[in-house]
Amino acid sequence: MSAQGLAVLLVLVNAAVIYGQIPSFGRCPDFPVVGHFAANKYLGKWYEIEKYFTIFELGGTCITATYTDLGNGTIGVFNAMTEMLSRKRRTISGTAVLDDPSDGQAKLSVTFPSIPFSGKAPYWVLDTDYDNYSVVWSCNNLALFNFQIVWFLSRSRNPTEEVRKKVYHTMESLGLSTNRLQVTEQTKCPETY
Repeated sequence: MSAQGLAVLLVLVNAAVIYGQIPSFGRCPDFPVVGHFAANKYLGKWYEIEKYFTIFELGGTCITATYTDLGNGTIGVFNAMTEMLSRKRRTISGTAVLDDPSDGQAKLSVTFPSIPFSGKAPYWVLDTDYDNYSVVWSCNNLALFNFQIVWFLSRSRNPTEEVRKKVYHTMESLGLSTNRLQVTEQTKCPETY
């Protein structure tokens, strides 16, 4: 392998560790998101059903995201997971705000103050019915590559087949691979999670 090829490989491996996603060539796409986003209807607990690989969720089960209204257009973000091996519960808190509150688009930025150098992460709601499912997408650009994550969230640990079909249809219509989704274990979780 040439020195140039090795340098590109090291950048990609480093980025995969930092961003936790699988790299794709090119810039992040500009997907359509939910319009007239009703943040108040989106609040509450969501269960992670499936997602693209993320290093920061490696070995995580019983993953949840809970959103609360902190006022002044700020949403509280509380993510929790159980480590598969130790069975310890891990949590992280942050905040989310709409990128442009005046346009009603479900393009948010999330920050987690306890993670040094993390900055703002995009949190785009590609589709939701607020009561059953949400398709969330995030993407970061680095040099000639982009790093994407997709989350399939549900209000239930066991969404119906109809809900799954809606989520997969949304992803496929945008050209997002459903084959890259990994199931998040949501069985044997205490009810308090």
